[in-house]
Amino acid sequence: MGKAEILHQIKMAEEQVRVMVKEAEERRKQLQADGKRKALEKVEAADEELRRQMDARYAEAKRALETRKQAVLAEGARKAGALVSRARSNSGKVKSSVLSEFERAADA
Repeated sequence: MGKAEILHQIKMAEEQVRVMVKEAEERRKQLQADGKRKALEKVEAADEELRRQMDARYAEAKRALETRKQAVLAEGARKAGALVSRARSNSGKVKSSVLSEFERAADA
């Protein structure tokens, strides 16, 4: 084998190595991009699941609050009705008391 042929084989081997390194680098970049994409998809899926859970908890809390609000309003309406009823039953007594006080002051 001559010197020129050995140099030619070395150059060919170097070229093959360059091509292999370039292909390996492209493959690495592709795998890295795929990994980033998959990671982003997982993060987005986790965010969506978290958002869904938070929405469900918020809706449940809102329903519980509305139930409590209605109970408080019903209790308030019941108490207000009782006060109105008691006031109506006492209004006759109050009228007579005021009238008698007025008559007593007028007689004096």
